[in-house]
Parts: sequence; C-alpha cells; structure tokens
Amino acid sequence: MDHPTGGNGPAGALTRGCVIAVLVPVSLVCALVLRQIHHTLDRTPPNVGAFAHSAATQTADAAAARTSSAGLTNLTAALPWAVPLGTSVADSCQTEDRNPFIGPARWAPINCVRSSVLYLAFDGNIRTHLRQLDAGLAEREWVGSGSSPNTLTGTATWMSQAGGEPSPAGSQQGSTEPPGSQPTCLSTTYGPATQKHDIPHGGLGVRLRVAVAELPCTPRAETGDIQLGGRLEKAAVGGTVYLAWHPLLTDAVSRSAYTTHRYVVAFSLVDRYAVQSTAPED
Repeated sequence: MDHPTGGNGPAGALTRGCVIAVLVPVSLVCALVLRQIHHTLDRTPPNVGAFAHSAATQTADAAAARTSSAGLTNLTAALPWAVPLGTSVADSCQTEDRNPFIGPARWAPINCVRSSVLYLAFDGNIRTHLRQLDAGLAEREWVGSGSSPNTLTGTATWMSQAGGEPSPAGSQQGSTEPPGSQPTCLSTTYGPATQKHDIPHGGLGVRLRVAVAELPCTPRAETGDIQLGGRLEKAAVGGTVYLAWHPLLTDAVSRSAYTTHRYVVAFSLVDRYAVQSTAPED
C-alpha cells in the first residue's frame, strides 16, 4: 500500500526552502518600505527643551537679559522728553520644519532669541525729536543697517517726499506740526557698531528696530510673540519653548498713549544669543 509523502519528504523540504527564499527578500523590502514611510511621516522636532535648559544656553540667556535691560534703560535715560509706557519681553528657543509638505521633515537649527520692546510716548516738534533720537543712537554706537536712508531723520525725509494722506492727528494735543501733514509712521533697523554686518541667517547677533508712529499708525515692534485681532499668543511653531514671556499688546499700548500724547516710539531689541545645529540631513 502506497503512503502519501506529505510535507516531510524531500519534496516538502524543497517547497519550504523555496518559500523561505522568497519571503526573506520580500520581508526585507517591506521593512525598508515601512521604515521609509515612518521616516516620511515622522515629524517629531529635535529636543528643543533640552537645548533651551542646558547650562550653556542658560548662561547665554542670562547675559542677553542683562545686556537688553541695560541697553533699554540707557535709551530711556537719554530721552528725558519721553514718557515710558512699559517694556515687554519674549524669550524663546525654537526650530521649524523646512520641508512641511512632502517627504521627511528637515528641521532648521535650533535658535534662541530674546525680544525686548520698550515703549515711550512724546509730544512736540517731530523733526527735532527725530534728530535727538538719531544723535542718541549714534552716541550709543548704534549704526543704521541696510541701504540709505538708514536714520530716522533720513527715513522721515524720504517718506515726506513720497507724499501721503492728510494726518488725522494734525490737531491732536501736543502737536507743533501744521494740520494736514503726513502722519508719522516709520521705522529703521540698527546694529552695534562693533557688529560689522547684519545678523546672518541663523547666526548670533543683536539688532535694534526703532519705530516712531502717530495716529492712525501702530509702531512696528518685534515682540517675539503673535499679536492678531487684539490678542496675545505665544508663537505656535512646533517645538517652541519659552523661557520668559511678559507680553504687552502693541496696539493697546499705542491706543492708550494716543489719548494724551501724539507720538509713540518702540525700541525693539532682538538678541539671538544661542544657536545649535540639528542632526545632519539625510
């Protein structure tokens, strides 16, 4: 009587060997595909918190806080004709995905920035005060960056030559300008004289934006947070860690100041004090 060979004979062993020989490369291919899919979908940012709270970053942050505070205090003392309105601070470390749509995430270098904004109000002759501002900034070795005009007076002259709408604040308290003159709404960026160039993209350095405005304008302040629709919010970029946040709403500060003063000036001191590169890109 014949007996079936079943799966234990030479033929069965051969069959199993063929199946294994096929499954191994297929499994490897599937594993590689799954790894690539995971790599593509994985958008977990680098550990920003670890870098932000490291000893080196904390030391650099403390130095930036001292320097910013001293610089803004120095500017306040140099403007006895201006009324301090308050100071905001936003200090954060963050990165961002340079490839947010298709393919693997490519994270930019982690960078830490402290943005301090000093608000003041004043009245009187705007041309005189712009010259005083320029002189005070030059005395403290802040140099206008970018192309000409790179001073507040030069910017104001250029804007007046370009024309504009009549100022609704022409008859406001403290005005020495003729009714119907163009409203003041200007800003200029400065850097320390010792800092030979503008801050390179993603590099360390300091810059100062000085913005002067009157109704209907709001000074252009670099606050380091999000200010939309009369609300204050921390930056929503994934991977952002705030080390300090003492906000002021620029629009609200300005509106309040305009009830008794004609002009508002905002000094935005932005200090990029720490940068760490992320892991090399694939």
